[in-house]
Amino acid sequence: MRRITTALVILAVAVAGGCAGDEATVSAAGGGAGVTQPPGAATAAPAQAGQTPSPDATTGPRPIPVDDTVPVRVRIPAIGIDSALETLYREDDGRLAAPADWQSAGWFAGGPVPGAPGPAVIAGHVDSPSGAAVFAGLARLRPGDQVEVELSDGSVSVFEVDGSRTVPQADFPTDEVYGPVPDRQLRLITCHTFDEAAGHYTDNLVVFATATG
Repeated sequence: MRRITTALVILAVAVAGGCAGDEATVSAAGGGAGVTQPPGAATAAPAQAGQTPSPDATTGPRPIPVDDTVPVRVRIPAIGIDSALETLYREDDGRLAAPADWQSAGWFAGGPVPGAPGPAVIAGHVDSPSGAAVFAGLARLRPGDQVEVELSDGSVSVFEVDGSRTVPQADFPTDEVYGPVPDRQLRLITCHTFDEAAGHYTDNLVVFATATG
């Protein structure tokens, strides 16, 4: 039987990620079990559930705003993704609104532009009321696969996948995903592990990638 759900990716900038089923939205914070641990992953103490650290403490270095360049498209050849990018902002409650289009990913505008120093974040739905959504194949990514992010100035930032983690929504590794890093990194986030009894997703999948060149 097909899942009856309208799963969303909803990220709380300070409290991390979650997904919504028919009736529930799960916020998250903390650390989780690893699938493939990316090299150089942060080991800072996780935030406690319910806390709201300042955005500067959870989104890493900010690029110096020298122009209005923003990411407009993400391509992941290994799994056939070629999607326009929505610009995502926080809601009044601190959560980042999910992409409006099931088949479009979204960039968190409160963090770095992909290719600038720090951990840029792109989120997308895993499924929709009518079937697979834009990030349905994200779990198939493997180390070495490339992610291309096209910017509004025509340039392309290229990243190489380091690894991925499946993390409980109730224990999301906030600092590892949003915390400061010394280089140019990218995180791709979607929902993972659907609980049929509960009627919603219980985990997030986080893919870690590092800029090449």
